[in-house]
Parts: sequence; structure tokens; C-alpha cells
Amino acid sequence: MNNKELITKWVLEKVEEEYKDDIALVVSHNTLRLESEKGTPSVSYFIPITDKGRRFARTFILDGVGIDLWGIEWERMEQFADLNEYNISCLADSQVLYARTPEDRERFENLKKRQAENLSNPVLMRAHALQALEQAKQIYLNMLFSKGSDVKLGAGYVLDYTAQAIAFSNCRYFKEAQAEQLEELSRMEHVPEQFAPGYLAVIREKEEEIQKKQCYELIHLVQDFLERPEALQPQEKNFQDLADWYCELSYTWLRIRCYCKAGNSTKAYMWGIMLQEELNRVCYDFGIPKMELMKEFDISRLEEFAGYADSLEQEMRKIITEGGGKIREYRNYEEFLNEV
Repeated sequence: MNNKELITKWVLEKVEEEYKDDIALVVSHNTLRLESEKGTPSVSYFIPITDKGRRFARTFILDGVGIDLWGIEWERMEQFADLNEYNISCLADSQVLYARTPEDRERFENLKKRQAENLSNPVLMRAHALQALEQAKQIYLNMLFSKGSDVKLGAGYVLDYTAQAIAFSNCRYFKEAQAEQLEELSRMEHVPEQFAPGYLAVIREKEEEIQKKQCYELIHLVQDFLERPEALQPQEKNFQDLADWYCELSYTWLRIRCYCKAGNSTKAYMWGIMLQEELNRVCYDFGIPKMELMKEFDISRLEEFAGYADSLEQEMRKIITEGGGKIREYRNYEEFLNEV
């Protein structure tokens, strides 16, 4: 037996003899191991249920090889199932080596099923794809103020999270985390053509400022990919909700008209960005092509900006009524009283 097998045997015997009431499961997860160690299932982590069980965790080096026996609480396993943990594979590609009870094994398998259902939900996976892209943007923002190793570090995680965004949009995940992303992406159906060359270019680049620029371009590429019309997978549409949203936001459209007419560019701009944020949200929720209100803002053409805002308002009203939503509006107070 090799050392991994010996350690696995030791763990299973130790748990059976001394931790039977303290550890629910011992689990193997081999996808991140070296190729030479992937063949035989070996212990990776365990699920403790008492403080004694938690103290079983240990890290050490055996014959030059680092070994980490770590505990994961049931509560954190729930997060893996709901795709809120980084390493999805830790649950998805795992194998139970020991179960305290059949109920513990069943609970674990049910978490795997729940995770698989979440992975097959295109609406949920698109939300995770957008979260991954947002993470890449935040890392890039920090890169702008970094130098040396921190630039390379940030660039690597920009690659990681943009790749995750693409994988999630395909309702897939990386079995081997960062290690084989391009190879795994090559087997997915929808991947932007220039992503792999851009990914490799970042790794090969020595100059920090060029690498930052490449990361920006890669983020932009993935953002455009996720915003293409065929990628939009809206949640269930309730156009009455959209109508009620419009009734509230119609006052913001009125503000923009009034401030543009008065020539107050600052107030027109600030209310414009508030409306743009709202438009971004509902356009995503309802699968509506993005309404680029602020793209048309020009301090020297406020009347034209107000006119463009009005055109978007009319487009939104049309979308609502054609979708079956009712805009509750009244010509006068008496008409309001008659309805309520």
C-alpha cells in the first residue's frame, strides 16, 4: 500500500474505534490531486458533529507529501449544495468512504442531488455567472492600484472568475478548479471565441500595465458574451410587478424632464443614474434588451436627453401593456376615488 492508502486505512480505523459518535462521514475527493494519486479513493475530508470530532483535523507532511485532513460542517456542506462555495467539485465529485449511519449517507447524497438540480437551473446559473463576473471586476479594480506579485495574483483570479462565469452560463462547473479551465471550457457548448487566446496572453505577459489592459479586455469580452440576447434567461415574468415598478419610477422620469427643461445638468445627471440603475435591474429580470439611458447624456443637449428618456419611458409602457400588466393611472382625483 502507498502512503495515501495507509493514511486512509488509518483514518477509517481511527474513526470506527474512537470517533464513532463524533464524525458523521469520511469523504474522498480526488479531482484536485496529482495524476498519479487519482486512481484510488483516499480520504480528503470528514464531517464532524461534536467538538471532539472537530479536533480530529490535522495537517502534516509524510515522506515529502503534504496531507490535510480537514473537517467540513454540515452547514457548510449546505452551502456547497447551494453553489455558494468556491470549490463545487468538493461535493459534486466526492465519494463517501465511511458513514456513521444510513441517515448520514442519505443526507449527504441528498445534498449532492440538490447541488445537481441547482447546476441544471439556467436562471440560477446565470445569476452565479454574473456574480463571478462581478468578482472578476472587483479583483481588476484592486489590480489597478497594485504592483509586482499582486498584479500577477490579481490577473490569475481575473482569469479564474471570468472562466467560471462562462462555465456557469453553460450550467457547468470546473471539476479541477483552476487547473484545467481551458481544457474543460473546450468541451462546453457556448464559449466566446477569443477567450482562450486572451486567457493565455495574460499568463504569458511579463509587463504589468499590459497585463492589466489584457484583463480589462477579457472582462469586457465575457460581459458582452453574457449580455448577448440569446444568453438572457429571465426569471418568471410578472408584468404587473413591472407596472407597479413603473408607477413608482415614473416620478423619476418626471424629475429628469423638469430638470432638463430648467437646464440643471447636475440634477438631471444624478436622477438619470438612479433611473439607469433601476432600468438595468428590471431589464435583466424581465429579459429586456438593456436600455442605455445615460449613454445619451450630454450637458450641452439636455433637451435631447430628456426626449430620449421619454422614448424609453414609452417603450417601457408598451412592454408592460403588451405583457398584460395594468398601469394604474387616473386623470383626476375623482377618477382615483371611483376605482379605489
